[in-house]
Amino acid sequence: MSQRRITLVMPASAAQTFEAFHNHSVRMQWDTLLSRAGVEGGGSHPYKNAITFNQGRGWKRYFAMRTRFVNYVPAKVAAAVLVEPAGWFDGWSASMRHRDLDNATSELIYTFNVRLRPRWLGWLLDPLANRLFEHETRQRFAAMAEYLRRHPINSHEKSPDL
Repeated sequence: MSQRRITLVMPASAAQTFEAFHNHSVRMQWDTLLSRAGVEGGGSHPYKNAITFNQGRGWKRYFAMRTRFVNYVPAKVAAAVLVEPAGWFDGWSASMRHRDLDNATSELIYTFNVRLRPRWLGWLLDPLANRLFEHETRQRFAAMAEYLRRHPINSHEKSPDL
């Protein structure tokens, strides 16, 4: 399974960028990919071993998945995997790494992989799915960057240290 990587400079600190993505109430204000996202059992933020649900927006609403966070360190790193195959998805994994740069900016490194079902068509469908997911992900990170430019995250909105 080959992974794809996107490296971007975000117009906010690592902590603010992490918060904008992982605080689901904030995320739903800018996310161009999802129509719904949440933590099973409630709460605005995931945590290590939390299960989250994510449903696409528009024509992508037919794509939904449940993910488990295998790593979650606020302002540093988060990683999640697909809980079980669902719908078109046979497998999905992603990680986000954050580090502060100069001038109140940060680097975001997003690594991901998507595998579709049926597996016997994976050789044909998986590269296409990964290219499409990368395109959608770049659009959503551009939307998050624009949100961060317009709405700085306040310290009282920060993710709880879990």
